[in-house]
Amino acid sequence: MNDVLYILFSAAPVLFSAMGTSLGQGRIGRQALQSMHMQPACADAISKLSIIGMAITETAAVMGIVISIMLLNDSALIHHNDYTAMAAAGIAIAMSISGLCAGIASAAPVIAACQSMARQPFLQTKLLNLMLIVQTLIMTPNMFGMLISLLIKAKLPYIQTTGEALQLLAAGISIGLGCIGPSIGLSLFAFSACAAVGLNKKAFGKIMTFTFICEAIIETPAIFALLIALMILTTTINPTSSIQGWQFISAALCIGLSTISPGINAGKTGAAACTQIALHLEQYPSLSKITLLALAMIDSFAIYGLLVSIVMLLF
Repeated sequence: MNDVLYILFSAAPVLFSAMGTSLGQGRIGRQALQSMHMQPACADAISKLSIIGMAITETAAVMGIVISIMLLNDSALIHHNDYTAMAAAGIAIAMSISGLCAGIASAAPVIAACQSMARQPFLQTKLLNLMLIVQTLIMTPNMFGMLISLLIKAKLPYIQTTGEALQLLAAGISIGLGCIGPSIGLSLFAFSACAAVGLNKKAFGKIMTFTFICEAIIETPAIFALLIALMILTTTINPTSSIQGWQFISAALCIGLSTISPGINAGKTGAAACTQIALHLEQYPSLSKITLLALAMIDSFAIYGLLVSIVMLLF
């Protein structure tokens, strides 16, 4: 039974990552065709933009297949012991959730960029640059998931107890759940940022500056989840006690769940600000200040989860 579970968990990263990627690429292709119909003169530029966007979206599936092959290629781990499957579930959670979210979320800025290019044909280069920046930032949580997965994979051959298996499972839960809210939030903001340029071409400079600041704040909860996952993996565990393993699980659930709402709502707030900046460019100073204050307050809830998780791990 342990062998079967290990194989299933090994297939999960590529399964869910490919699912997210295919959904995202399907949405990009549909919008690209609609935008070409709206502005036939920009068909070549829209086609180029959509192909580049699809290639970046494909990154999630590529990372998923790399992790799955690494797990399945190590035949010694499949028959290692009864704890290997439990630990491999940590990798499955980390890569499956982050890959699914990244594949779907990274399509949003490409869709908005296609729409904006149909409205503003002379902003092709600027729209492409903005899209590349926000799309790359959306993929960051998925990269965090891959990093934790590789660290868990390195520890798989050495686990001998339930506590050690729970430790690796907890690390995967932390970063897996921690990717959900920030990925959605980054997607919402990225869509609005690219769409705002289509509404007002003069807003590009302000939107670009605003994007770097807001995306960094929206992504902060995912960094908190990464920090807890790293703390879990580097904490020395008492091999005779399983209670410590459940402490790890509790800390992972605490930080993972506490990042979902802040990540989503920070993205909604930033997205609304982008639209208002495009419509009322002269009010950029006051809009940016209010938005940054709101984002800081929203992220405080993720900070509370971080503090409680650290207390669980240290005491």
